[in-house]
Amino acid sequence: MTATIYDVARHAGVSAATVSRVVNGLKVREDLAERVKASVAQLGYRPSRTAQRMRTSASHLWALIVPDFENTFFTRLARGLEQVCRPRDTCVFIGSSDDDPEKEGHYLDVALAERVGGVVIAPSSDATDLTKVAEAGIPVVIVDRALPGNAYDTILTNNLSGGALAAGHLETLGFRKAVCIAGPLNPTSDARLQGFVEAAKQKQGLDIVRIEHANNRVDGGYLAMRRILEERTAFDSLFVTNNLMAVGSIKALEDAAPGRKDDIGIIGFDLKEIPFLSGRHMASIDQDPHEIGRIAGERILEQRQDGSSPGCWIELPPTLATFDANPSLIVPRYSSAT
Repeated sequence: MTATIYDVARHAGVSAATVSRVVNGLKVREDLAERVKASVAQLGYRPSRTAQRMRTSASHLWALIVPDFENTFFTRLARGLEQVCRPRDTCVFIGSSDDDPEKEGHYLDVALAERVGGVVIAPSSDATDLTKVAEAGIPVVIVDRALPGNAYDTILTNNLSGGALAAGHLETLGFRKAVCIAGPLNPTSDARLQGFVEAAKQKQGLDIVRIEHANNRVDGGYLAMRRILEERTAFDSLFVTNNLMAVGSIKALEDAAPGRKDDIGIIGFDLKEIPFLSGRHMASIDQDPHEIGRIAGERILEQRQDGSSPGCWIELPPTLATFDANPSLIVPRYSSAT
């Protein structure tokens, strides 16, 4: 079986980008270069000539590819990345994949054609293929959503902890019957839901009576809540794994029963990013996308300068923020059956 750039990277204990820099004759720390050369010889690795022609040692253009740039999380992440780029006379082009693998592939092809100096990407799925980018020697950093295998630097929020924070907050306020609206199956949404479910089971005071999955957008949250209401599910609290879905689900609540959203506990990720949201018992699990973007930019620089170990994994802690400084400990119960 022919050795790949990833085989060499694992064997040498470096990143794929470092392997590419060595085989393309670019500057790398001497000890790393020696390890890579030894692994290349032992494994019989032969680099792609096409990839060699596309090496990108001095590009002042980076690529940021995200699922939905209308989501303020990714807007703030872009600002953090820009903070690193601007002083270095580097620009960022942004592509919104809409979680469409074909669109994502198009933006990756553009990144290759433009010989960008780095790619920061929130993958559309576990199947996102970054092989060509890595073989071209372009540093890659994953943000928000992890890929299997831990082959790339990954910067994200501790989503498991965030879900647990949400469940603990609702249980502390006295809520007992929660419905959950989670995004499509992916590591980020899955971890948030898992953290919520596990914490609820551990505390034993909060029952999860319904889980709906939607598309991480406003319309998805709206339709998910409509399904919950139409089936007359009795609940007193709501956990949403994404801020745009929270907007849609709250709109569905208001359409069904104006003012009743103030009678239930509502908590979700990054709700404070939505300026017009308010509620008597509303709370937000806040992330720091600006810091995620800034760290991603620093990791791109480190890879470009001297290479680094593969699979750097950084999780930032989420924080709990309440909209009401003095929430009641005992709150009215809301049932869609009333």
